[in-house]
Amino acid sequence: MQFAGGRRLWVVCAAVVAVAVLVPTVSRVDARYDSSDSLWANAMRSASGWQKPYDFAIFLTAGHDVLDGRDPYPDRQELARDVGSPYAYPPLLALLVVPLTALPEHAASTYVPGVLWTLLLLAATAGALALVGVRDWRCYPIALLAPVTLEPVEFGAIGPLLLLLLAVAWKYRDRTGAAGAAAGGAVVLKLFLWPVFVWLAVTRRLRAAVVGVAAALALALASWAAIGFDGLRGYPHLLDRLSQLEARNSYSAYAVARAVGLPGRAAQVLVVAAGLALLVLAWRAARDRRRSVVEQDRLSLTFALAAALVLTPILWLHYLVLLLLPIALARPRLSALWFVPLALTVFEALDWYRGWPRGDGKALASVAVLVAVVFVSSLRGRATPGRDAQAASAGA
Repeated sequence: MQFAGGRRLWVVCAAVVAVAVLVPTVSRVDARYDSSDSLWANAMRSASGWQKPYDFAIFLTAGHDVLDGRDPYPDRQELARDVGSPYAYPPLLALLVVPLTALPEHAASTYVPGVLWTLLLLAATAGALALVGVRDWRCYPIALLAPVTLEPVEFGAIGPLLLLLLAVAWKYRDRTGAAGAAAGGAVVLKLFLWPVFVWLAVTRRLRAAVVGVAAALALALASWAAIGFDGLRGYPHLLDRLSQLEARNSYSAYAVARAVGLPGRAAQVLVVAAGLALLVLAWRAARDRRRSVVEQDRLSLTFALAAALVLTPILWLHYLVLLLLPIALARPRLSALWFVPLALTVFEALDWYRGWPRGDGKALASVAVLVAVVFVSSLRGRATPGRDAQAASAGA
């Protein structure tokens, strides 16, 4: 079941946006909806501008700081205390949201910047799926309304933008400048995605990998230069401090290892070993002559993305929107794999899915199993000649 000329895609995406914006607006008269703390209710409230998306509010504050000439980063004394959730991205993200600081914050009780940001996130998600060759319109509403997408909508997190950049890197992987620039942009926004450079290198796109590293460094330095290098000296300490505070309380592989009883050092060694093993598998997949070049590229990227999620010291649920990439590459038409992320809805009802697991075994196990199922299923996929041709055209 495919759409022609993109018309059905636009209709489907418009319907999803209408649901995201209109349902909570109408539901403001419903006290039960107002008091609900479910993922769906929170995401829809953020989408309609009824509440400020938590992460996006931090980004916007940093944008105001940059615009007013203030340092957006906390100093060491602030970090020694409980500073909540400080801005912890390179200045690039703060500079990107500066235009939104010119908007009125509220209009008719609606948080205007948040609504526009939500539309951008939803458009980025749909655009990423289109770029990697998803032509079955049924996949789009499932993806846009899945918990892995609603989570970044609720918080205004940048996961969908990262997904879009990775999709650009995939589609234009044989164009050195485009692939390198997209990969570099993703890595400078979220450093844990550095295995994408490894993917470019092991698939014999060394120049694209070098361009990516150079682009990431250039974007980071240029954005810091734009704010007078404020916060640059203390930035490594900021990241280290956040890792100390949040690594064990998040959904990271390190947190899972600690939850099963491993001491800190052993957990770190296990995580690094697992991540390196996945990168070795990415290298092997890129050189598996039994498969077509497209399949080599796809499997290698899937292993690299798995390595990124394993190696990151902090992993929150909104990172999981990146799971849509291996799903879309392995199953460009609707299949059972597209429904796997919906299991998070059941996990939430069972109280196994929450923002801060804080070492809770059920929460960690449920998410870890879901992530493993997505990657294993994606890696087991065998491209048919038709799918291979479609993926090849996507990369042209």
